[in-house]
Amino acid sequence: MARRRLAWTAAAVGVLSLSVVAAPSFGAGHGPVGFAKPIYVDSSLAGGEPIVFYDKAHQDYIYSSHEGTTHTLHDGVVAAPVSTVEWGSNYRNQVNIWTSRDGRKWSRVDLSGTGFEANPTTNSGFSDPDLTQDDGGRIYNTGINLVNDAVFSSGDGGRTWDRGTLNCHEGDRPWLAGAHKNEVFVGNDPTYSTNGHTIWRSTDGGSSCGSFGIGDYGTGYGGYGKLYYNRANGSLVEPVIYGSGGSANAIGVGILAHASHAFNVQKGHFRPVRIAATQGLATHFPGLALDRAGNVYMTWADKPSNGRNSIWFAMLSPNGKVLVKPHVIAHPGTTVLWPWIVAGAPGNASVVWYQYDRVVPNPDSASTVGKVFVYQATLLGLGTRHAKKYVVNASGRPVHEGGICQGGTTCVVTGQDRRLGDYLTNATDARGCVIIATGDTMSPDPATGQDRAWSLPIFIQQNAGPSLTHGSCGRRQ
Repeated sequence: MARRRLAWTAAAVGVLSLSVVAAPSFGAGHGPVGFAKPIYVDSSLAGGEPIVFYDKAHQDYIYSSHEGTTHTLHDGVVAAPVSTVEWGSNYRNQVNIWTSRDGRKWSRVDLSGTGFEANPTTNSGFSDPDLTQDDGGRIYNTGINLVNDAVFSSGDGGRTWDRGTLNCHEGDRPWLAGAHKNEVFVGNDPTYSTNGHTIWRSTDGGSSCGSFGIGDYGTGYGGYGKLYYNRANGSLVEPVIYGSGGSANAIGVGILAHASHAFNVQKGHFRPVRIAATQGLATHFPGLALDRAGNVYMTWADKPSNGRNSIWFAMLSPNGKVLVKPHVIAHPGTTVLWPWIVAGAPGNASVVWYQYDRVVPNPDSASTVGKVFVYQATLLGLGTRHAKKYVVNASGRPVHEGGICQGGTTCVVTGQDRRLGDYLTNATDARGCVIIATGDTMSPDPATGQDRAWSLPIFIQQNAGPSLTHGSCGRRQ
């Protein structure tokens, strides 16, 4: 992901600026939310860019990550012979997938003992996984190998993947949004197009993709980030960046109304809604989530020159009206980056991010020092006078030390550390409790004790405090 910075050069589409509604102040606190100790999902496969999902229809946790090819630490390849051999023996040119019944014990998805998770004729690509679910309960994932974007799906909670197409479309960084039964939307950045971000659709469970696409871009801006289907009004929603990368000057959302109908008649366009100006972005894209009522939640990290940056948040109605104005939810005085968000009941959300234990003006630098933790903010009652915020160190220990290269595949050429990939993610389980997926570089090679060449996947589960659906995340009965 992030193999290039996009220049948005297409014809202008009008930008709708919205009035801002004053947000209530938060009652901040450090309890009662708590998280269990991180669990290694696997001891040898790579864990960068992980996606975690709970399938309520089949009562399965599903975890998927980048296979690791472009997430290497060159010194680690030389210094970690045991882990490197293990990784190589398991390489299949498919994103990694695991399932679990309880989030404690995880099993690799394995097709008849071959080590492949699915038939390689319908599933090929080591990079850029994503997980989503349609109304029929089918789970979708994606993988790319710099030539094709594959889309494939499972009807049994991720244990077997029976449908798929190798080449839904060519391009970079696909994101998925499950909609009606057997319908999934795919957003990517076609390398052959000067226009920019484009959305495609499959209506047969991912067995094929249509050739018609709808773009989300304009002069100086473009869609870039996790795609969602909004069941409240049938629209597609995704983040929009004005400018690019660290020089981004504003963020917003793009909304495609009546998305299924737009593809049926092959006519429609995204409406951009500008939310806030920003001092660059210490992330590749803003985080986005929808609650049960279709409200849109957004989070991002700015990038001031002094490195003391902030995690921001805003909340919008399903049609783009600002309900909670942009405001800071974390400013620890150190460096923070890569926020991701999940929503629960209306007004409730969880934001996760990486947080250094010091100021790091340039996380990309190979000379950067500092420990990196996973932090989480539980936001309750947003848009009311009784809104609450609980911030907690969710990992409880560092998941990484040193620099985090954000330059895509160029990191491999320069020898910088890209083992974490480009993001971490959170989701909710059956009780509405927060679950977190992140790469972890703190487990050394078992033979030499030196750094592994790849991160390992870890899973962190909320075990105390309120859930996002008005329940409790205490000990299970």
